[in-house]
Amino acid sequence: MSNINPRWGSWATPPEPFKPEDFEEKYETEVLVIGAGIAGLSCAYSAAEKGCKVTVIEKLPSYHGFAHNVGVVNSKFMRSLGIVNDPDEVAREWIKRCGNRCDERLVRLFVDYSEEAMDWAIDNVMKPEYGGVRINLQGAAYKGETYKELYTAHCFYDGPVARSGKFGGLNELMEPMYRESLKLGSRFLFNTTMLQLIKENGRVIGAAARTQEGKLIAVYASQGVLVATGGIGGNEEMCEDLCPIANRVAVKANFPKGIDLGEGHKACLWAGAAFEDGPFPTMMHPQAIRHSNYCFLFVTPKGKRYMNEDNYLQGRSLGIVKTGYKWCWTIFDSDWAKKVPETLKYGGGIYWGESFDYVGGKPFDEEDTRKKIEASLKSGSSVMADTPRELAEKMGGDPDVFEETFNNYNEYCR
Repeated sequence: MSNINPRWGSWATPPEPFKPEDFEEKYETEVLVIGAGIAGLSCAYSAAEKGCKVTVIEKLPSYHGFAHNVGVVNSKFMRSLGIVNDPDEVAREWIKRCGNRCDERLVRLFVDYSEEAMDWAIDNVMKPEYGGVRINLQGAAYKGETYKELYTAHCFYDGPVARSGKFGGLNELMEPMYRESLKLGSRFLFNTTMLQLIKENGRVIGAAARTQEGKLIAVYASQGVLVATGGIGGNEEMCEDLCPIANRVAVKANFPKGIDLGEGHKACLWAGAAFEDGPFPTMMHPQAIRHSNYCFLFVTPKGKRYMNEDNYLQGRSLGIVKTGYKWCWTIFDSDWAKKVPETLKYGGGIYWGESFDYVGGKPFDEEDTRKKIEASLKSGSSVMADTPRELAEKMGGDPDVFEETFNNYNEYCR
């Protein structure tokens, strides 16, 4: 297994392959999809639409969409709002943000075809039997000149999933895909965890999996196997080897806990696949403790400033991690309700500008922010004081360090 780095932990060691006689049940299909998240379910439905016999393996009791939205370059919904992104510009910005480490062919594939894919998904959502889904764009985006953020993230509200009392979000996009897949004869094996990929004559022909009852099964696919099993965030050892910064954050948020253990990554590696050069890219938010952070003075728990606060979401998140602390403080005064709106034209974005709705949203929701501040003061995740020294004491920092930082910062502003 030349693709396996000898410095990686025990997770990278391939297990002994299963023998045909080990399986208690065997299934035949044309296309096997492993994972019923947004990627896997989209592929399963698309293949079924093309006339393929499809089987989906998923370790949870149902399909699942964890997030609120999904981004594309353009869509007919965006065009209806007068928003049209330049695909070439998007590709260049993406490659630049990745430090040219990404596979430009895959970036181009997404840039060229994501609009077609989103239009296909929206057409499915808007069928009469799934009516009532409200589509919007995420409205929070950095608006200054320093960083570039585009309106691309589609949000889905008030559909059949939400009306049933469950979490909507991406599930509103996925519920119609699931129902349509069932109509086309697709088979879903839920509560079933993939263990290994099955190879024959150097080719992957299926997967070994275990059911909730402990039964070992094999699913053989004559046309192909697609692995769409999500991330590795819940696997500490894999993160340390492939994306160590992921183990330095305050909170790893995924639901349900233990879903993102890297089974797909391991199975593909054991079967002979290769990973991108590490470290893996990260997706991080800075609001593990409190949502609003704005652009004012950021300090470490000791009370020292550590970065330029005019930054976009990932930049703020990485700035915190690089301090070596699990969390930091954002400092603002009682005049925040007046000051925040004045900053938005120079920056803004998620957890700086508050609105998540492009259509009908507010650039800044003062009432909602006040409620969040009051709640965080009660919980202790925010503190309030009349002087810098008193504030530093409540923060648990060094009053001398924070007072000097505070005074220097205000002098810079003047």
